[in-house]
Amino acid sequence: MDREESQALLAALKILSRRDYFRAELSDRLAKKDLGAEAISYALRRCTEMGYLDDGRLAFRFAELRAPSRGWGPTRVRMELMARGVDESVAVEASDLSSQLLAQALETALRRAEVRAREGWWRTGEGRSRMISSLVRRGFEPERARRTVDRQRVTREAEDHANNDQPGDPEGIS
Repeated sequence: MDREESQALLAALKILSRRDYFRAELSDRLAKKDLGAEAISYALRRCTEMGYLDDGRLAFRFAELRAPSRGWGPTRVRMELMARGVDESVAVEASDLSSQLLAQALETALRRAEVRAREGWWRTGEGRSRMISSLVRRGFEPERARRTVDRQRVTREAEDHANNDQPGDPEGIS
C-alpha cells in the first residue's frame, strides 16, 4: 500500500464513520479529495472487504426506511437507489417491498396526497384521478393506486353517511 492508497483508505474510513454511503457516493466523495483512481479503487475494495461498504445491505435498509416514512412505492425506491449508483439488480431486489412496508408506504402517500387535495376529492372522477396520479408519481403501480383510491372512496363515503345520519338537530337549535 503506497502513501496515496493509505490516504484514500483513511479518508474513506473517516467518511464512513459518520454514516453509511453507497459505493458510488463514497467514490464521488473520495474523488473530490483529488485522490487518484487507483487509490480510490483500493480504498473501496478494502472497505468492502472489511464490511464497511455494502450496497446490498444499505439498499435494503434504505427501502425499509424511505418507503414508509416518505410514502414511496417500489418504483420510486428503485429509481432513487439507481440514482445513487446502486446496481439495477440490487435496486430491483431491495425495492421488492414486503406487504407490510407496502401498506405503510401507501398509507403515508395517501395521507400526504390528501393534504393537497380538494375537500371531498373522492366524490368526483377528477378528484379520484388526481389521487391515483399522485400515487403513481410516488412509485406505486397504477392498478394498486386505483384499488387504494377506490377503497378510500368507499371509506370516506361511509364516514360521510354516518356523520349525516346522526340523530338530533343538525343546526343545534333545539
